Amino acid sequence: MNIFPKAAFILALAVIHLGAAAQKISSEKVYQIATAEGLVLDNQASLTSETHIFLSVPDKNKSTQAWHFRPLGNDTYLLVNGFSFQALDNDGGGDGSGHPVIQWPDDMNNQNQWWVMTTHKDGSISLKCVSSGLALGMLKTVQPGAEVVQVTPDDGDPNQHWYIQESEAKVDFIVPKTSSTNDWENEKVLGINKLPGHVTFIPYADEAEMVADPAYSKPWEKTGSSRYMSLNGKWKFNWVADPKDRPVGFQAPKFSVSSWDEIDVPSNWEMKGYGTPLYSNATYPFLNNPPFIQPQHGYTTVAEPNPTGSYRKDFTLPSDWGDKQVYIHFDGVYSAFYVWVNGKKVGYSQGANNDSEFDITKYVVKGRNVVAVEVYK
Repeated sequence: MNIFPKAAFILALAVIHLGAAAQKISSEKVYQIATAEGLVLDNQASLTSETHIFLSVPDKNKSTQAWHFRPLGNDTYLLVNGFSFQALDNDGGGDGSGHPVIQWPDDMNNQNQWWVMTTHKDGSISLKCVSSGLALGMLKTVQPGAEVVQVTPDDGDPNQHWYIQESEAKVDFIVPKTSSTNDWENEKVLGINKLPGHVTFIPYADEAEMVADPAYSKPWEKTGSSRYMSLNGKWKFNWVADPKDRPVGFQAPKFSVSSWDEIDVPSNWEMKGYGTPLYSNATYPFLNNPPFIQPQHGYTTVAEPNPTGSYRKDFTLPSDWGDKQVYIHFDGVYSAFYVWVNGKKVGYSQGANNDSEFDITKYVVKGRNVVAVEVYK
């Protein structure tokens, strides 16, 4: 650490700040947030949620002092730390000056993490939390180790004036998506060529067959209807961590899946050893930027951005179904999928616990058929 006479130290930093304040905030860069004295916001190398934020001697190479300004519009930002990848949060505090600020998993819909930036004539900025109306500042003397808190807004208070300057820390920050051509990232698409929902039923050849079926009086029994065929059982299966690595074209009947694994249908990928089971009750296991699906630091989705399973199964159409309407019915798929029959795309559906049904009459042929399903977690 270098030592300067105090006046010279402040003057040197003032020159840096005035130059930095004129620059436009870039979503592709990270910044230090500094006091007039040159101390900067630092999460003290903590990965723990609810960690308080303190001032430290600046080091442009430290990711703990690097902040990504994620724009929300109208000069409002999420401030995401480059070490923990968690956001500056007011800790739910709106009860007046002195309430601490913390880091918390970033959530673009959480107004406790929305900070409005106001630029002052001297090049400094103030940051005010949308939910509490309080400003980012300090109550104590500005020195290393001082805690950063929320205070009653006062433009004349130098402890509420901050300066931003580019950080040289190497940070693998995530730029939120703003557009996508994927059906599963389009909130207006819940299904393609999917039939309207209806009460579950089983067709029969005639009334006598229906009455004789064990499932007629005991619906939990396996049906013996000649107009019903279960596709449950062993399917050929391929799993990848990211859709970009999926086996494109696997739905073609001539595509060889002989080397693929087999998986039970119905079953759960993770319980069969594919991917990582996730449970999160307070934060999302992916970036909270609906409707887009992006990995978020700190979760296994960094290694598994959007696991994708490809399924294939051959089946033989009953000989007396040639003149019948044929439907394929899914009792629930987690959580979005496409379906092909004999290499031709039938449709798409999403909604984990919803039944999905498609009319495949024009896609099936006499004898052997191939059904392919591509599932996105």
